[in-house]
Amino acid sequence: MKKRKTVNTVGIMSGTSLDGIDFVLCKCVETGEIKYVDKVSVKFPSGLREKLLLAAEHDMNVAELSELNHELGKIYASQLKSIAKKKNWKVHLVGLHGQTVHHKGGSATLQIGEPSYLATEIEVPVVSDFRALDIAYGGQGAPIATDFHETVFRKNSNPVAIQNIGGIGNVSYFYKNKALSFDTGPGNMLMDTFIQEYTVEKKRFDENGKFAKTGLADLKIVEKWLSDKVFSKKPPRSFGREEFGQKFYERALIDMKDLSDADKAATFTELTAQSIRDAYIRFLPKFPEEIVICGGGARNSYLIHRLRYLMPESEIAISNNHGWPEDAVEGGAFALLAAKRYWHQKSSIPSTTGARKRASLGKLTLP
Repeated sequence: MKKRKTVNTVGIMSGTSLDGIDFVLCKCVETGEIKYVDKVSVKFPSGLREKLLLAAEHDMNVAELSELNHELGKIYASQLKSIAKKKNWKVHLVGLHGQTVHHKGGSATLQIGEPSYLATEIEVPVVSDFRALDIAYGGQGAPIATDFHETVFRKNSNPVAIQNIGGIGNVSYFYKNKALSFDTGPGNMLMDTFIQEYTVEKKRFDENGKFAKTGLADLKIVEKWLSDKVFSKKPPRSFGREEFGQKFYERALIDMKDLSDADKAATFTELTAQSIRDAYIRFLPKFPEEIVICGGGARNSYLIHRLRYLMPESEIAISNNHGWPEDAVEGGAFALLAAKRYWHQKSSIPSTTGARKRASLGKLTLP
């Protein structure tokens, strides 16, 4: 297969928040550059989200999970085929993250969404299953977007943090010749679950944190949650629904049984904000001068307000200010990972995942 020097790559990302699928078109150059071109976000078809939630909560048998793997793969393919035709995208390569249904850092990980359907429908190579090789080399399998964050957002040797706030929060940190990356704690997952229950599924998230803003966070409860040993675990570390899914959520509701609904929303928001600040204090060698926020949490203006209040020593910006829409960063990361696999270039950073050696992450499916 003759390799192109420049590949139009679509990164496909559906995260732990289960709010839909992001298709991000990027231009990747063999010398290491990547440029954002376009993006489309689509919601999961009716009924599919409920199945994915069951799978993520490990409440599905093997036969059902196998069927769901193929169903999701067909949806990725049909959606991208429709988008590419409608928007006249010229696609050379696809980077498919897939939907995480299990992740235990350093032990096992599983992302579903069979890539063969993309390969056959779009008729281009597809790179998927990015995390397994890092785990095989003794790493956490996450976070693996650090190389992308450095390529796009690092401008000098000053301390900078790129904070993604998806379902889970994770940070990539750069200072001089040091690179760190690890999960900070819950991102939007707990906030979103509460709003969905509070509104009986009429709202998927608290837009701009408007509801949480009307409440008052219980700081003693937040302090109790942050004292859990999961937050003191040293990097490399990675989290998922195993740490902050339904079990954590139900225990949290018991702790907040005497609070108003608005106060509960505010308390969940405060946990996300303080877990980010506390992770920086505990684990970063020097506090960042700039923090670039991406992911769905970047659209929560109340959460951003709390972060600015808690970390006044840092300039906090949204990734849009750097030319990348906040919901295109993760898709862009998997586009670059796919391109590096296509060119057999190393993409993992062992100092961030704990792996024994660098690797070219991802498995290649040819049409």
